[in-house]
Amino acid sequence: MQASIPWLSIVPIAESRSSYNGLLVFLFIAFSAALAAYSIHLLASNVVRRAPPWDCGFPDPSPVTQYSAGSFAQPIRRVFGTLIFRAREHVSIPPPGDMRPAQFHVDLHDLVWDFLYAPLAGAVSMTADRLNVLQFLTIRRYLTLVFLALVTLLLVLAIWS
Repeated sequence: MQASIPWLSIVPIAESRSSYNGLLVFLFIAFSAALAAYSIHLLASNVVRRAPPWDCGFPDPSPVTQYSAGSFAQPIRRVFGTLIFRAREHVSIPPPGDMRPAQFHVDLHDLVWDFLYAPLAGAVSMTADRLNVLQFLTIRRYLTLVFLALVTLLLVLAIWS
């Protein structure tokens, strides 16, 4: 079927497929790219332009003027702050003429920490405090504990089997 179509044709081979002559498509893309590159080269200026690099709107490279973790977290804190983090913002602006700086303070409470990790950490701390007594035992008491643990494990194994 393709043999009956001339090789310089841009007509599709079949109605069901939109396959065109690959060589013609490649030549068109190559010619268009070369024409665009030549036009840009012809119309462009040869003068080297000097300008300061883009500074993201911060002409002063001081760390105070750069983005911080608080800057990135502020949109999330604004959206979810009152509901999830129980965020409270306190702003104190001195009256005009007062030379004190304005102060901004944020109180955050993580509910996951308060209800999941804090009780778990408290339980681990309480258990560690109670087991701290084992740290100061004599060698006889250590050996007695090891013997009792071995007997208990053997009893459990004998009952289980």
